[in-house]
Amino acid sequence: MNSSAGRDRRKFEVRCHAGDAGHLEVASDSVSVRVGQRIRREGEEELWGSLLVECKENDDGSLAVEVVVCHPDWDEPLRIASIQSNPSDGNAAGPTLRCDFEQKQL
Repeated sequence: MNSSAGRDRRKFEVRCHAGDAGHLEVASDSVSVRVGQRIRREGEEELWGSLLVECKENDDGSLAVEVVVCHPDWDEPLRIASIQSNPSDGNAAGPTLRCDFEQKQL
């Protein structure tokens, strides 16, 4: 997925299409998106926030997208992916997008 980010100097972009409920397209310097789904727990239905995507700028200027899964039976959420970039690194020979898929309890 490629975007014309040169028009806007924001660090992240979100495109959300939610069926009949509508859609959202925004650019921002930080993002937090929670996706919930209906589950049954202790005999009751509820919406459970099962996926969290957090996007932020690190202290060194690099950008990070963290993907976290939450489960009602787990004590802690589990980070399943971390995607890093450093767009301000003018010495990079090509596009630099580092993906870390090591699971990490938060």
